[in-house]
Amino acid sequence: MASLSHVISTEKQALTLSLFGCIGFATFGIAYGLFVGSHAILLDGIFTLFSMGMTGLGLVTAYLVTRPHDARFQYGYAHFEPIANVVNGALILILCLVALGEGITALRQGGREIALDHALLYAGISTLFCAGIYTLEAQVARRTGSELVRVDAKEWLVDTILSATLLVGFVIALLLEQAGYGHYNRYIDPVLVSVLALCATLIPIKVLGRNLREVLKIAPRGEVQQRVHQEVQALRDRYGVECYSHLAKSGRRFDLELNILVPQGQEWPIARQDALRQELWSRLGDTLGDAWLSVCFTAEKRWL
Repeated sequence: MASLSHVISTEKQALTLSLFGCIGFATFGIAYGLFVGSHAILLDGIFTLFSMGMTGLGLVTAYLVTRPHDARFQYGYAHFEPIANVVNGALILILCLVALGEGITALRQGGREIALDHALLYAGISTLFCAGIYTLEAQVARRTGSELVRVDAKEWLVDTILSATLLVGFVIALLLEQAGYGHYNRYIDPVLVSVLALCATLIPIKVLGRNLREVLKIAPRGEVQQRVHQEVQALRDRYGVECYSHLAKSGRRFDLELNILVPQGQEWPIARQDALRQELWSRLGDTLGDAWLSVCFTAEKRWL
């Protein structure tokens, strides 16, 4: 497991690269889309421009989550990460739905003409560019476990899908023209816009589903939850006490609260309580990482 400081440094470098990539590629896409008269290319550029704002938000969030807790945010800033990802995913989804509506409207109005040769050049360059940044960020996300980089990589994956779909569509249009069916090409651009929008909606929906669970404090699934349940049961068996656990995840931080009901007649001085905390942390520390752990003892059930 990489150290937290190394993760944060690598995370910021990846997001900074992504931000500069967004600036350059958004400018290229919007200008080229206006030049060749393609709303699909224009959508691709606007999507990248939008991603630039979200990457900037990711950079700000990456800075915030490194700050220690203070008088205002006494539980720290880790919860900003899933909030930023929810905002990100929701706005991408809205953009996709607006683009879908625009594509359907254009189809109903009879389509539009585009400059195929220029469109093919753009689609080829943009597919390679987006795929390169996506691959780089996906590797960083796997290595560091950063959700911010993972979400940003998903945005570049959407851009790669958009560009690749454009490339395939424009190749089809070129083949139709060579086969004598060029009059159908005016429908290629709005069809591509609609297909791109539908494909792109799948990723923000997944991002929203995962991060809304954290914002709403829904218990995380998978290995961590199972490990916590196992250790809580082990404490019950070992010490003969009732244990009640509450587990949540905020960005990269787990919050684990454990309430222990001490039976009548048992003595639990401070030293014994701390020994149990240390035992619990030695078993779960590697799994929970930089976690907020709270272990409370009471002899009255109403305080559980």
